[in-house]
Amino acid sequence: MIRALVMTHGEIGAQLVRVVEMIMGPIAGLTALSNGNKAATELQDDVKAWLDKSEDDAGEIILIDDYGGSCASAAVIACGEVENRTIIAGVNLAMLLGYVTWRDSEDQAELAAKVLNKGREAITIVGGR
Repeated sequence: MIRALVMTHGEIGAQLVRVVEMIMGPIAGLTALSNGNKAATELQDDVKAWLDKSEDDAGEIILIDDYGGSCASAAVIACGEVENRTIIAGVNLAMLLGYVTWRDSEDQAELAAKVLNKGREAITIVGGR
């Protein structure tokens, strides 16, 4: 199974995961992590600990809220150059629902691409001009 970590500032990630589980039920392999009150090294260690829990080599996807912040830096450092690990910035609900829907039928690279595209599709102007 391809696991996903939603790593965000504050509790945004935990709330997104909670909403996904409200819609689809409990989701094994989907975890949230906040950067709240953590030093950079502590956040990196938390990501490494999550990565080390992998049961197979199917891959991991880390979805972060904002590129360039502490979550992005910690994820990049923790992932290193290991294959089958993708970091995607700009997490939203559509991306997580897509992840849950496709994670058992796609390989890691294809899943990451589909999740990214789903997130982009979900960003639009609704109504108005």
